[in-house]
Amino acid sequence: MRCNGEFSQSERVKVRRSPRRMNSQHQMKPSFGDQKGRTATLSSLFNTDDNLTSIAKKDAIQVQPSNYSKCRQGQTVVIVDEEEPQLVMTTELEVELPNCKKDARIYYPSRDDPESVEICFGDIDSLAPETFLTSQIMNFYIRYLRQQASPTNRAICDYHIFNTYFYPKLKEAVSYKGSDKDSLFIKFRRWWKGVNIFQKAYILIPINEDYHWSLVIICIPDKEEELRPIILHLDSLGLHSSRLVFKNIKSYMREEWTYLNQEVAPSDLPIADKIWENLPRRIDEKTIAVPQQMNDYDCGLFVLFFMERFIEEAPERLKKKDLAMFGKQWFRPEEASSLRTRIRNLLIEQFQTTTEEQFQTTIEDTGGSQSSPSS
Repeated sequence: MRCNGEFSQSERVKVRRSPRRMNSQHQMKPSFGDQKGRTATLSSLFNTDDNLTSIAKKDAIQVQPSNYSKCRQGQTVVIVDEEEPQLVMTTELEVELPNCKKDARIYYPSRDDPESVEICFGDIDSLAPETFLTSQIMNFYIRYLRQQASPTNRAICDYHIFNTYFYPKLKEAVSYKGSDKDSLFIKFRRWWKGVNIFQKAYILIPINEDYHWSLVIICIPDKEEELRPIILHLDSLGLHSSRLVFKNIKSYMREEWTYLNQEVAPSDLPIADKIWENLPRRIDEKTIAVPQQMNDYDCGLFVLFFMERFIEEAPERLKKKDLAMFGKQWFRPEEASSLRTRIRNLLIEQFQTTTEEQFQTTIEDTGGSQSSPSS
């Protein structure tokens, strides 16, 4: 059976696409922090003489009107040398949907799935150029990655991936100082109901703070290696404080260790007994060097690409030597940026399929023929 939010090493996702871009009209609501402060900070990072990036001048999250039906040329940053980024022109083929479909919504992978992601057609606008990805889009692609995994009969899956709403709840739970802290944490545990996170090889947690996305990967080593669990932080701009992220994640792991230590025998875990017994003091951490984005708006795409590449390439259980897989040359930045069009096309395909199925159902229910919704 498919595990809740997880898939195994044998179910790695291997997909690649070419870069594309699109235009649309959308205004994304802020999630956290002070947008002006972030824009000022990022402007100092990217305001170069070559004008290689386009930082929002008026409203950092305002997007231009949409035009889905045109094939046009746009600028894509290609890293020929780490110190010599160059601009090349790419042809962008954009798919058009009839206006009558643009008020539609879908539930991915299906409405009957208890973990389905609801998406309105307007959410696609956050995939416009120079736009920050919304949680709906992030969670759609996270769910898509999970959906690509084939069903497995394994009782324990290797991965667990939380959605974008998890980390704020984690911070709230670990920072709470009330007398009912224990009961609050028990309620918080509903987020991974039925899952022992210490039995997983990897736990992936996307983080959204101050209009920026980064990724945490908790790695649980093999028992025979007698290694400590390690927390990895991947940030394509280095804007999030790894120190604070590690503090929050360690607090979460300590709370869960305290809870499980009353119920779970060490023999049921892949962690060496001597490490499990003193786990709160045996958690390592590492800020990972990763490819850096060339603008201030592709951070969500980089987090999704971090997930995809890691799922594809990571070993069944992480060893110290495996950390060499990372680095600023792990992949080309434009590979991550190209997810923008790829995700958009995936969503449009989902909307087309859903609309056609709904139309066919209507015909069958009425027992007659109707005009095509696209006519």
